[in-house]
Amino acid sequence: MKRLGLGLVALSFFSGAAPRAGVRVDDAVVRQALQDELARTMSELHLGDEPRPYYVAYTITDARQENASAAFGALTSAHAYEGRLLRTDLRVGSAAFDNTNFEPGAKVDALPMEDDYATLRRELWLRTDEAYKNALELYARKRAAAAGQANGDEASEVGDFSKEAPTRVEVPFVAGRPESEALRTAVVKLSAVFRDFPEISGARVTGSYSVVRRRMASTETAWIDDSSRATRIEVMADAQADDGMKLRDFVPFSALEPSGLPPIAEMEKAVRAMATELTALRKAPVAESGAGSVLFEGAAAAQLAKLLIADQIGGTPPPKTAAAAADDGGQESALATKLKQKVAAPMLSVVDDPLMTTGPGKVPLFGAYRIDDEGVPAQRVPLVEHGVLQTLLMTRTPRKEIARSNGHARAPRFAGPHAHTGTLILTGTGPAGGLSRKALLAELARSAKAGGVTTYVVKLLDDGLVAWGDSDDLFAFSFGGHGPPPVRPLVVTRVDGEKETLVRGLALENLQPRSLKDITAVGRDEFVYNYVDQGNGFAGIPSTIIAPSLLVSDVDIRRITGKNRKPPLYPPPGFPKVVGRTQP
Repeated sequence: MKRLGLGLVALSFFSGAAPRAGVRVDDAVVRQALQDELARTMSELHLGDEPRPYYVAYTITDARQENASAAFGALTSAHAYEGRLLRTDLRVGSAAFDNTNFEPGAKVDALPMEDDYATLRRELWLRTDEAYKNALELYARKRAAAAGQANGDEASEVGDFSKEAPTRVEVPFVAGRPESEALRTAVVKLSAVFRDFPEISGARVTGSYSVVRRRMASTETAWIDDSSRATRIEVMADAQADDGMKLRDFVPFSALEPSGLPPIAEMEKAVRAMATELTALRKAPVAESGAGSVLFEGAAAAQLAKLLIADQIGGTPPPKTAAAAADDGGQESALATKLKQKVAAPMLSVVDDPLMTTGPGKVPLFGAYRIDDEGVPAQRVPLVEHGVLQTLLMTRTPRKEIARSNGHARAPRFAGPHAHTGTLILTGTGPAGGLSRKALLAELARSAKAGGVTTYVVKLLDDGLVAWGDSDDLFAFSFGGHGPPPVRPLVVTRVDGEKETLVRGLALENLQPRSLKDITAVGRDEFVYNYVDQGNGFAGIPSTIIAPSLLVSDVDIRRITGKNRKPPLYPPPGFPKVVGRTQP
């Protein structure tokens, strides 16, 4: 990571200079350097009697990111980063058995930003030499570990690397102008909304705009030159109830470019609604423990889909030794062993379609891509049909049941590729299709008629993607026992007949993939949730979930207990009134 840090160049938002000013740019030089060093690697790289590389791929990522943060109308930070990274994927042995799926093998290093042929060749040579030595060590350790295990598993016969046709894709890259001013203006204006809400103790608005150009060359003659853009603004706020309980809320906005964000008035309206909601939560009653039937709607439905499906649908097999860790953490996904089995309610179907570029309402989708990070064309993959799991998301690491990639190898910038979603789409199927909100609430009411069940509507979860910016744990509690960690809702209403009442201080326990079978109704709405997974900005994986409202009939509700920190002892100083400013 020290080496990576040296390769990132900080640029002031206020310098007036465009990124890469004065830096030599020559696309043909970059491509030639990659291809020439690949050829030399395959012909000259070897160590005694050790196996030579049988596959090498270089991926050069040129990344530019602009960031801004503000609080209560004041800019707190504004900066930009620019850098060039190299990921080296090198395999020794053979496609039947190589050094991968044992320990993290892909190397990520910084490269010079100058398009200088000789300098790039030298850096590629050094990084390849290091990757080859690491690959030989991993190969020897993996082979020794495999020799000590009984070979009675069919999975050992599927090999380590699937054969795929080489892909050649070139999309002209348009650098565009920096949009730091538009991003900064939006962040400052949105943060100023909280000046009108004295009961909100803390508020922070962060925005990032990333432009990523990817060039990949491999010894299979693949060549990819494409790019992606993503803009996300996160508006976060916290408050305290009179009993000291910490409360939080957030609202995100996304677009490909800052200029594509919703109009500032529309975003301010959404932020004001969030602030009003958070203020009301301070006076809300604390929920009770017990059995619950829960309607997840809006962002919460998509966040639930991420937890129960998107994070559990990868098909990468576990490492071939119990002691080693795979590139994705060493754990097989929860749904990987459920192929052709019922995993969800019959009314639910799930597709992952990276080829979609816009969603409902013509919203641009972060999860759209054409070629994955192993150079395989993206595919639309029907995952769950009428509740039955049909297949998994696959990379070029095969498994017994699925031998080929379906174009879902995706890599965060500082790690190797693994199976990951692009745009995950949930739909209700059957004669009735999805239900209206009124019909969903009627279904929720039926759940309560049997007695002993409290009904709730959850509108937002703390999904772990938002960096709140402090070390104060909102849910510093422990329930003991085993199972998955509790799911932490931020905005919840308790439903009593036709009345909905905000409540606070609860957690949802034992929500896991098998809870998909407890879905008893699906809405006809479609919520688009764009996010960046496994890293922020250019470092993560742009992803999208499109989900309708989901009614889960059986959820354990647990009241949060424990001591709370006392609220401030005296009121805030307030902000001066500004002439012409709209008041709540």
